Amino acid sequence: MSVLFVFLAATLAALCAASWLGRRNLREAAPLALRGGLAVMFLVTGVSHFAGLRDDLVAMVPPVLPHPELLVTVTGVLELAGAIGLLVPRTAAWAAGGLALLMVAMFPANVYAATAGVTLAGEPATALLPRAAMQLLYIAAAIAVLVTHWRQAVLRDRIGKLITVLPRAYGPAAATPETSNAGIVLVSRLQLHSARQVPSFLLASLRLRRALRHAPGAVWLDLAAQPLTATFWTWSAWTDEDAMRRYTGSDLHAHVMRTYRPQLQGVTFRTLPAAQAPATWPEVRGMLDATNAER
Repeated sequence: MSVLFVFLAATLAALCAASWLGRRNLREAAPLALRGGLAVMFLVTGVSHFAGLRDDLVAMVPPVLPHPELLVTVTGVLELAGAIGLLVPRTAAWAAGGLALLMVAMFPANVYAATAGVTLAGEPATALLPRAAMQLLYIAAAIAVLVTHWRQAVLRDRIGKLITVLPRAYGPAAATPETSNAGIVLVSRLQLHSARQVPSFLLASLRLRRALRHAPGAVWLDLAAQPLTATFWTWSAWTDEDAMRRYTGSDLHAHVMRTYRPQLQGVTFRTLPAAQAPATWPEVRGMLDATNAER
């Protein structure tokens, strides 16, 4: 039962710290609190595999399993590794999943301890039903951490890298789909504060894209978006700088930028002669990253 108190106390302490110090709401703080509670619990139980309760834990190993001392050592190492993994956001999901499987694998030892009269620190082992309920609680907490952080750290990391590129829009100066008549190229990156603002900003960007089709001196425009990072890129070609400035200074463009400026956390752009223009989207993003780093 002392392990349960450690878990509950550590989880409550982590919840208070995440809520008050981090100024997070309960929904955001709960996964962090469970991570903290599980990490502290497994640090305590992992250490007990090597000091204090080692002999008792060896006695808990069912007789049908060979090398009980080695099993206690291995499971202790895995518990300590899992506890450390929970503290690192990038590995929290994997650590939680591994610990959940480890708890399932070790449950027969708890069954044996409860039914064979094994003692822990001189006290009888916890009865089977209470022990099973506690084990389910710990496993549920680990699964909650797994699901939450897999979405945030793993799934978001993979999907967040996906970039959607719209078909190229051609302006009046593009007699053909070639860009040989372009004199200047403009590349830009606009990052919003939140992904919630992406749909409305995308609609505004599509309005600007349609307007470019009729803008004098516009050759073509490419528009790319990375929705989960709330980032947009533009890559356009113009006959000359005056044509580009007439478009960016138009009423529609000025209205859109004025409306969304409070929602933008970063704007980076660069103009350069067509002869020095990038040839691929990775080059565009790399050029803007370099420009932003120089500021």
